[in-house]
Amino acid sequence: MEMRACEDTCMSHDLTPPIPPYAVSLRDHFLCSHCSSCFRALPSHAPQQSFDLKSPSDSGPPFSCPTCFASVRYCSSACFASDRPLHVFSHECFFLHQSHSGTCPADDDAADLRIALRLLYSLEMQGLLPSESTDLPNRIGGLLVSDLQKVLEEGGEVAEKIREGGMRMSRARNRGGLHGAVMVEEVVLWVVITNAVEVQVSKGPAVGVAVYGPCFSWFNHSCSPNACYRFELVNWCEESTSCESSSFRVSPASTDEASIAWQGWYHEEGGLAREFCKYGPRIVVRSIKPINKREEVYVTYTDLLQPMAIRRVDLWPKYRFSCCCERCSASPQLYVDYILSCDARNLNTKNNNSATAEYDELADLLHEAIAEYSSEDNPKSCCYKLESLLLSQSSCGHNSMGNTLSGRNFLLHPLHHLSLSAYVALASAYRSLYIIGLYKEQNGEAFKMGRAAAAYSLLLAGATHYLSLFESSLIAPTSHFWLSAGETILNLVQSSISGEAKEKYELKFRSVSHFQRAKIERLSRDEFMSNSMQFIECISTMLSRCWPFLVRSFSYLEKIEDPINFSWLGGAILRPFYSIGSKGTTAFGKSKCFAWEYQSGIRIEEEMNCLYQLAIYSLRYGRYLATICYGPQSYLIDKLTI
Repeated sequence: MEMRACEDTCMSHDLTPPIPPYAVSLRDHFLCSHCSSCFRALPSHAPQQSFDLKSPSDSGPPFSCPTCFASVRYCSSACFASDRPLHVFSHECFFLHQSHSGTCPADDDAADLRIALRLLYSLEMQGLLPSESTDLPNRIGGLLVSDLQKVLEEGGEVAEKIREGGMRMSRARNRGGLHGAVMVEEVVLWVVITNAVEVQVSKGPAVGVAVYGPCFSWFNHSCSPNACYRFELVNWCEESTSCESSSFRVSPASTDEASIAWQGWYHEEGGLAREFCKYGPRIVVRSIKPINKREEVYVTYTDLLQPMAIRRVDLWPKYRFSCCCERCSASPQLYVDYILSCDARNLNTKNNNSATAEYDELADLLHEAIAEYSSEDNPKSCCYKLESLLLSQSSCGHNSMGNTLSGRNFLLHPLHHLSLSAYVALASAYRSLYIIGLYKEQNGEAFKMGRAAAAYSLLLAGATHYLSLFESSLIAPTSHFWLSAGETILNLVQSSISGEAKEKYELKFRSVSHFQRAKIERLSRDEFMSNSMQFIECISTMLSRCWPFLVRSFSYLEKIEDPINFSWLGGAILRPFYSIGSKGTTAFGKSKCFAWEYQSGIRIEEEMNCLYQLAIYSLRYGRYLATICYGPQSYLIDKLTI
């Protein structure tokens, strides 16, 4: 199936109304802190500690399920009344009870199994499950279930998850005993694996997973998508919206089968939402590129900042296809994929003849350092290992850790996908060290760690911005990185100045409001690029003043000459065609950047002044991009007042 635009659509337009889910489930870690019906954070009186399957609370909060030791909690009587029957009759309650009693493993997150139990019951009540005497259809409830038999026959991690998960689901549904085949549980778990999406409604990790019907699941994947999606939470005191056909700017490809199924599922999805997921998080698809009438609308199922080979490896186990979108099938490969994967020694050639063994060894070492940080929470060790790897294996310098690669070097450059992964981890690790330093009142060391966190955040934002100039769908992750960079710098400044100085900075910047009303609706590609490059010019002006201050005494960062303009890397680093004027000069060279001049006084005050401006521009640019990608209702910007 595929979804196509019903009309010409500009970028930054909602293509669907808020679509209700078939089934939802919180991640185990959030069961104690969020409502299992609407996914909102529980009031402060509810316990906020992490969910421990083997350590139930002695007394649960209001609106909780007593049968499963208050594992499932609700924010209101309305959410309790709407979700509790599904929780009980789907046997999720008994499943959690088993987990508490220690009869089931509690090490891994079981959200996929719990949402599969809920979805199975919902489909069963609607009479949509196939009988044991019939062959397995390609779709159940409009959701793709093909290739399950091949997956199970081939074996591997996914097959093992389906087999073991199906057994656990069957035990819960049969009250502890295993009776007959577990085929139906395996089928629905496969539906979840191939159709569920992570629900992101706040900063930090995803709070849960959700399965949506054909109104969303029929959007196909592309590595150069023209749409993305956001989630909206529903208030229990408000009437839930319905999916009226007139509110869709998309429709399935016009075959008789698709049209009949589409019309039928309009009514079916509304019924399922009202009966089983009345207050569950809605999903909205939004354009991030101009889309022509009848053009197919795509979203992405994977990380677009990975090179083609890794994207295909990531997609195959869950979705069983090798992507052949325009980006993946381009020959020769597109510039953005070349840059993401090429050896630094090949930047000025047309070849990418890197030795696979050296690359794989380096990738393993880098991922090992990141995994160690994630599991052991040792940010200092993570920073040392990652920066040593970057220095030894980059075109910027060498140190003794290069010996760990047996004398074979795959040289990294700042735009390589492994470098980007390292920057994400380093920004996070240095933020942790900054917070630890503030807590221990080691202000000097904390400030140094804060500078590194800000620098890596800016380098990540600048690198993804550059890549987005060649693959415009990358504006979605770029918006996150600019917001993160702005917040990191702002926190650094605010922790380093007095309240009076802070008020002075804020008062000055209130007059710098020319970007607050940058056009969002009915936005053309040229208008977007014009606005974007004006933001970047102002950010570059600030960076030219304060980048040396941020990177001082950090060996790898000092090698980065400019975190936005990467022409210093060599001739293969292209300049985007739309930043070149008719006479070969920057088209935005004469646009005015509203930054106030340095004030007289000591150097540190000037640096704080510059950093504060940089934080504001980064936040505003991130908000601008996030509004285009996710709309003004997004959690990324709804609390951003700058």
